[in-house]
Amino acid sequence: MRNRPALFLLFMLWGSSAQAQLAFSNLLEYQLGNLPDTQPRNLSTAYNQLNLSYRYRYLRAAAKFESFTHEDRNKDYYQFTQRSVRAGNDRLALTAGSFYEILGRGLLLRSYEIPGTVREDVGLRVRQGFYREVDGLLLKYQSRVFEVKALRGRPLYNSFPPTFEREERRPSLVHGAEASVHVLPDLTLGGAYLRNNREGDVSKFSTVFFNANLPLDVQIYSEFAQQLRPEQDLFDFSDQAAHAFYAGANYVAGPLGLSVEAKDYHNFVLLFNDPPPLIKEHPYVLLNRGTHVLEPANETGWQAEAFLRFNAGHQLTLNASQAENNFPGRRTIFKELFAEFEYHIDEATALKLFADRSHDPFKLEEQRNAAGIYFDKEWTRQWSTVLDVE
Repeated sequence: MRNRPALFLLFMLWGSSAQAQLAFSNLLEYQLGNLPDTQPRNLSTAYNQLNLSYRYRYLRAAAKFESFTHEDRNKDYYQFTQRSVRAGNDRLALTAGSFYEILGRGLLLRSYEIPGTVREDVGLRVRQGFYREVDGLLLKYQSRVFEVKALRGRPLYNSFPPTFEREERRPSLVHGAEASVHVLPDLTLGGAYLRNNREGDVSKFSTVFFNANLPLDVQIYSEFAQQLRPEQDLFDFSDQAAHAFYAGANYVAGPLGLSVEAKDYHNFVLLFNDPPPLIKEHPYVLLNRGTHVLEPANETGWQAEAFLRFNAGHQLTLNASQAENNFPGRRTIFKELFAEFEYHIDEATALKLFADRSHDPFKLEEQRNAAGIYFDKEWTRQWSTVLDVE
């Protein structure tokens, strides 16, 4: 791809009084250039995102306005992509419009936003904000004993930019509810139900989960979700059943920390869910670029991680993960081993060393070895120097 210079501008303004607060932020990205052998060579495009928010006592209002200018007018758009009003407090709240929510650990529903990030589909070449929210109604209540949430709305399918019609970007109408009860101070039980109507095709799902804090500082969480079908038994783990299972355990004892997770996903692509991937999330450029992508349609696997902190603040992290995809006629196994050592020279200077070895035949990477050094020096609160060699 030809180098495309980009200009990023981000500014914020806020004001407050004893009663009200108004704030806004703006992100502008300008690009000059085009793909090789594509006309015009000096393509000029600009993306802008304006975020507005207002708060007065128990009332909150927010809006997001996005625009994209392109020489091809079919790729232009100027519109409010999000609007919301929230009324309530920490115990009881009602939201109308755009909202972000999760059911369980995301096996049934998870919406999110990556602030300051711009998404561009490689085929459509239209830029937009990197988020996936729900447009509708959300009611939440929580107390010391239990929590309840109910929602109705249309989740965003963010593979399509705002140049597409609303029906194409939000093809599903979902109704969902979740309830959890603190049975004991260290034990929580819960469950959720979701009904999905996608262009007249109705499907129903349920999930159950529990979270427990055990003796010796061990914490465990487990969740099982499945599609409700007359011919499918409850807690059906067969490959023919539409189900998603996740379990994880954490243990921390002083400077030592251990965690292990397992997954089993089959026929569970809902377009608005986001189950835990159990793949190490890397901040390093090379490793992040080659991260294994979860396939909820068919994937099993596990992840284990250990860290050890030293008295001077140094830390050693070891991670191992494996994922298996078993599609008709093709079975692939992803494996990765990762090690990182973080050394603090002083309070303002840190050095990280990492090494990674992975095997991902699903991406035609039979063997990938990576290593690098990351050096970070803070000069003042506003200035720092980063050297990254990978």
